[in-house]
Amino acid sequence: MHVEVPKSHSFKEFAGEYIMIVVSILTALALENAVHRYHQSHKAHEAARNLDAEIAVNIAEVRSAIKSNDGELKRIGKLGEVLLADIKAGLGDKEAIKHAMQESGSTFGFNITIPSLQREAWDVAVANQALSYMPQDQLQRYARQYANMRDVQAMLNVTGNSFVDLPSLADTMSNMKTGDISSRELYRTVNQLVFVYEQNGSNMRSLEKLLVEEQQKARKAAGH
Repeated sequence: MHVEVPKSHSFKEFAGEYIMIVVSILTALALENAVHRYHQSHKAHEAARNLDAEIAVNIAEVRSAIKSNDGELKRIGKLGEVLLADIKAGLGDKEAIKHAMQESGSTFGFNITIPSLQREAWDVAVANQALSYMPQDQLQRYARQYANMRDVQAMLNVTGNSFVDLPSLADTMSNMKTGDISSRELYRTVNQLVFVYEQNGSNMRSLEKLLVEEQQKARKAAGH
């Protein structure tokens, strides 16, 4: 910044010009600071809008996955119930399996839906430091939501990989096609699948509840 030295001859004139220079400098600094704060606020607002949109998409995806998996759980659960009843009744393997398939209305299979849970908006907000310009309570709300999405997604993957014997499941499906399988073997596999559906459903419902509650808090805080 170029500052021209006052050329006044009297002290009064010098003091007046000096004050004008100081005021000009302070005004310029204040304007610069205001513009900087405006850009920060705009960046934080834009990031919040993108985060809210991304979370809304994730909520919809979680709900869709819950609905799809509930249908699969109902089908596979019915198969297990009929199979167990026939096993206890002493029905032969082929008859028990055939009856269970008829009652469940489908062939045997494993089709579980895991939501992808997007986080691109969060990663962008971290990269461009928009999160640091948000109020602390707003930042904490977003942090809780994304931390829970990350943790639940990890649990969903672990549940499937840990509690389903995939090689055994593949063998069961192959044996079903060839008819070389016992009703008890099939029932054990069905029980594994029911457990995975139930655990994942519980985890997804907990996540949905938290995301919705946090979004409601955000709207309330904003006065909507």
